[in-house]
Amino acid sequence: MLTVLWLLSLSIPTLWTKNVITCPYKSFCQQALVSGNDVVLQCDHPKAQWYFTSLQKKEPLLLSSVANIKKFTGGSVQLSNPQLIHTGLYRCQDNNSALLVEYEIDFQDVSMLHITHKGLNQKPLENKTMNLGGSILVFTHWAPWQDCNRCGQPGERKRLGYCYIEAPHDKPMPCGLYLRGEKKQYSRMRPELQVEACIVLCDHVKETNQPFFVFDIYQLGKLTNNMWLTCPLASIYR
Repeated sequence: MLTVLWLLSLSIPTLWTKNVITCPYKSFCQQALVSGNDVVLQCDHPKAQWYFTSLQKKEPLLLSSVANIKKFTGGSVQLSNPQLIHTGLYRCQDNNSALLVEYEIDFQDVSMLHITHKGLNQKPLENKTMNLGGSILVFTHWAPWQDCNRCGQPGERKRLGYCYIEAPHDKPMPCGLYLRGEKKQYSRMRPELQVEACIVLCDHVKETNQPFFVFDIYQLGKLTNNMWLTCPLASIYR
């Protein structure tokens, strides 16, 4: 049987297709995200300079020296396929070294994602009290439900949950940032994804034109039985 693969390539990159993280001007924001999914950190300054400080190293690195980084003309940066090692502090400053915004990001392991479907009576992870030099509460901080993937007929929607820790007298914070690079693994400390059925009416006013794609056709041969397909707009955040 002839096997045909369709590969997609985006003709014009569009920022609206990305998961954009924002933080108020001259503020410090903590954020949990899922590894392996592109994200954009916003900083509105044409001459913005970005520095990254990992949890393992205390010396900041110029972000242009870090792999998988793309800078936009407006100052924001895209982290492509971020991994756990990219957890840390991202500082955006102007050409006079004045702070514009700081992000402390915890990239949580997508391979440990706990997936449940409400329609199958599958349960999310329960809160857990642990002793890590003191009593702490490990819980899931849920993001809002994403849009239904269909309209006018039954579909599904999903929401992401991130591992957070709350210690007495402290504000909750993402698990990786609380542990500060500790290599020991805890089974409860993992992100979640929950799915449920949905049905919504179609709203043609909100429909937008999709970006232009180029389709290429490749035939699998004896020497190309294994191929990795990448969809440029695929993201767990949508």
